Amino acid sequence: MASKGGYILLRLLFFLAVLCQLGHSLQCYSCINQVNCTSVANCTPNQDACLYVKTVLLKVYHQCWRFEDCNLEFIARTFGEKELHYDCCQKNLCNKSDGTSISEKTPLLLTLLLVAVCRFYL
Repeated sequence: MASKGGYILLRLLFFLAVLCQLGHSLQCYSCINQVNCTSVANCTPNQDACLYVKTVLLKVYHQCWRFEDCNLEFIARTFGEKELHYDCCQKNLCNKSDGTSISEKTPLLLTLLLVAVCRFYL
């Protein structure tokens, strides 16, 4: 059976994870026709995703977007393109051209979670 301390630590970790997300808007790269985009934008509250679009004519877009609108039909109509490649994601700065960005907070939260799980079972 788990100790009371393990439950407290697990609750504390959950609380910290929630606090890390509160009060911070999503950040996305925001550029038009730049392959190596470095300009960062703070998204508005209704924009909950980052979008990367590359058209057949080699136009490239990085911007904040609504995850609800992440579908080929809507994006193609918005950009006036019939053929394109797109990617929508919901983590900070995840709309890089190569798609390899990771949130800075993820490794810390995973470490804390592993510590809590270890203490829970020990």
